Amino acid sequence: MIHAIEGSLDDDEDALQESLDQGFGELDRRQSALAGWLADQLARTGDELVQSLGYFLAVTVYLAFREAFPTRLHEVDEDALGMARETLATDEQLRAEDPSEVLDSDDVIAMSQPALVAFVQHHVDEALEQGEGEVDLDELERIYRSILVEVIALSHAVASPTGELGPTREMLA
Repeated sequence: MIHAIEGSLDDDEDALQESLDQGFGELDRRQSALAGWLADQLARTGDELVQSLGYFLAVTVYLAFREAFPTRLHEVDEDALGMARETLATDEQLRAEDPSEVLDSDDVIAMSQPALVAFVQHHVDEALEQGEGEVDLDELERIYRSILVEVIALSHAVASPTGELGPTREMLA
């Protein structure tokens, strides 16, 4: 699913920007709390490459969920967004405090959304290569974490086929 979304985006820089802007506009209309938080995260970085990457990933992750679950994706409100942020922060803290823990939080998220997390990680790696050592790694890490929060929040906003909300066990492929 995520690769189909990426494939549908035009390679022409101007057309790609227009597609991303339209996608973010939809994200803002349908997921206003999430879009506002993501926009704030993106605005806080002065690294243009990191900001562009974050914008691209925020939109493509949303579009993947929208395409995969067109009638079952509910709105992420402020409470759900806060819960997603706290989920990631708590998981990271618990894993950091356990010396025997071999998995990172993104590995755990990848268990439920392997294709999506692999897509995000691939583009982060590409940005690092493209940046040739000039990428602000702290900002890249913050934006990466923001995208993980988006994945968590949207996963929890997908209603089951019976209509219940919660973490989806369905994967985006």
